[in-house]
Amino acid sequence: MPYANLTINLSDADRQDIIDKIANIETSMPYLVQLTPAEKTIHLRLGKKTPAFFSTVLEWAAQNAASLLGYFDLNALKGDVKDYQYLSDVLVQLTKLQTAVKHTMTALEQEGMLGSLNFYRHCQSASLLNVVGAQEAVNRLKPFMSKTNKKKKGKEE
Repeated sequence: MPYANLTINLSDADRQDIIDKIANIETSMPYLVQLTPAEKTIHLRLGKKTPAFFSTVLEWAAQNAASLLGYFDLNALKGDVKDYQYLSDVLVQLTKLQTAVKHTMTALEQEGMLGSLNFYRHCQSASLLNVVGAQEAVNRLKPFMSKTNKKKKGKEE
């Protein structure tokens, strides 16, 4: 594990600075929209083929401008495609950042879980020796383990 004993030492001020920077990015993008589930599905989506489709359409339209209908606004289409491409680049960077944050959180969760389980086992052992407060700690922590135990029992059956 290359991240063993991961320590990021993120201060409250650092955390707030990151949140403020993200809010600043959101503020600089007032054109962002929130689609409803229905709005997401009513139009044709080509997935990974979309950029190639857009490029082909723009190429064909530029080469055959005389055949375009009078009401077709090629400049508007060019603007939409350019904006789509720019936001695609932004999305790639945001996705990389989100993935890195998620991976770091998973690593921290794993480390925290190892330490927490070690503490829980220590309390269990200490309670067998009647160490003051150990049984109280076990009783307080045991409910967190019940879901894990139920899943294990269900798999064994």
